[in-house]
This record gives sequence, structure tokens and C-alpha cells, in this order.
Amino acid sequence: MVYYNSEIYLFAAENARLLENNKIKLLFSVILFLLVGCGTPDQIHLRGNIPIKNPFYIDVYNMRTGIKVMSDTICSNNINYEVGILPKGIYQLTVSWDRDILKAQEIERFARQPELGTPKYYMSTTFWLDANESDNYKLLLDSTYQQAELEELLLAKNRGESIKMAVVSDGKNNKVYNEYLALVDQYRTENRHLNDSLQQVAMHYNDLKLFEGSERLSALLAKDWLPNIKTALLREEINFMKDNIDSEVISHIYHIQVNTKEDFEQYREVYNLFPLSVKQNFTVWNKSN
Repeated sequence: MVYYNSEIYLFAAENARLLENNKIKLLFSVILFLLVGCGTPDQIHLRGNIPIKNPFYIDVYNMRTGIKVMSDTICSNNINYEVGILPKGIYQLTVSWDRDILKAQEIERFARQPELGTPKYYMSTTFWLDANESDNYKLLLDSTYQQAELEELLLAKNRGESIKMAVVSDGKNNKVYNEYLALVDQYRTENRHLNDSLQQVAMHYNDLKLFEGSERLSALLAKDWLPNIKTALLREEINFMKDNIDSEVISHIYHIQVNTKEDFEQYREVYNLFPLSVKQNFTVWNKSN
């Protein structure tokens, strides 16, 4: 009788152990589902419409590493592409397609260097991507264009800059980054217009044989940014970064902008606002603080 009771006790204990193990397995499965199944989507989708009849090429680069993370040929102007899962950060997207028209300054270069391949029309933009914020990204142009209009603008000197392309999502950080791009573009447009005006003045100086003034303006125009516009942009850029310092985007912008000791000094106000955990990622210049 004692032996029989022992068997019952052992059977009950074994059942209790199995039940407890099943509970642990179930709990682990739920946690795994929440972390993997719900936390990150299986794919990031890129959608949009580019008014190009011939096949065009899309390339995506990680701006922090410089590595090309995606490259494909698109045969329809309606883009519905699965990018896959990429680390969050700032990426550059380029759209290009073959052209059979050469600029005057390109004819000799392509004749001497056939390895350069086919010349291309080229548009690009940068954007913030984070799969945890959004798995849907849309490629937009600032206006409705025909292919011939796009090609005419891209061939003309500086007029291609008037074409605005953006990659947007409903993610908060993506919106912050696009606000930053709009700020920079505002000053870039102002810089271009002032540059055009100064070129007209330089030509007028030449006509009047005022060569000293013409040379002084030419030296000024040789730089990408006019000094006063660049100074104003830098101030606005720093203010924007300080106002949005809690956004993950800002440390990524800082990483792209700060490449020298001089850059570090210019953006020191921003650096000082980062928490220590973020500062530790900037190993090159944080010793200067």
C-alpha cells in the first residue's frame, strides 16, 4: 500500500514538473513572438512613381558606412519594391537612367575613356530609415514631370538642383530629417540665386574691363557656398540640431557633418548637449572637449 501511494506521488510530481516546463515554454514563445514577430517587420517597402519609360536604376547607400545596400533595375515607372531589413540611419537613394546625349565637355572624355560606360541622368536624395518606426516608405517628386522635362533640367547647368526628390514615411524621425533637408535646401536655393546674380556682375565687370573686380568675384564664385550664406546656414543648422537634440536623427547628422577638428569646433554646441552614451560614439573628436 505504501508502494502504491509512492507511485501516485511520483506520478503527480512528474505531471507538475511537465506542466511547469510547458508554462515556461509558452511564456518564452510569447516573449519571442513579441520581440521578433511584432517588433520588426519582415520587409521594408519602397513605393513611388518615376515618370521614366525606359528602365532605370535605383541604388541605396548607407551614409554612415558608404556601403551600397541595395541596387536594382526597375522596368516600370510604378515602384513597389521590398528593400529588406536595414539598420536604422540616414541613407542616400539615387535614381539614374541611360542617356544618349553628351554635354560638350563630356564628348572627348567619353571618347578617350570608353570604360566609363554609358552616361546617365542622375537624381538623388537622402532620408531617414528605421524599420521600427515604419515599414512603408514613399518616393516623391516635388512636382508632376514628363520624362523630357526631367532630362532637360538635368542636362542644364545647375537647373537639375530645382528637382526635389524625397523619401517619406509616417515615422517621427523621418519627418524631423526631412525638416532638416528643407532647411538646407532653403539656403541652397538662396545661394544659387545669389551666385547667379554675382556671375552677371562679374561678366559686367569684364565688359567694362574692370578685371580686378571680376577676378575677385570669380574667386568667390569658385567655392560651393558663398561665405555669408554658409555662415547663416551653419547657425540655423546648429539651432535646429539643438532644438531636436532628443531625436536619434541628430547624432547621425552630426556624424556626417563633423569630419575635421574645425568642424568639431563649429558644432561644439551640439556635441555638448549629447548624453555621454552618444558622445562615446564620436571617438575621433571627443578628446578635444
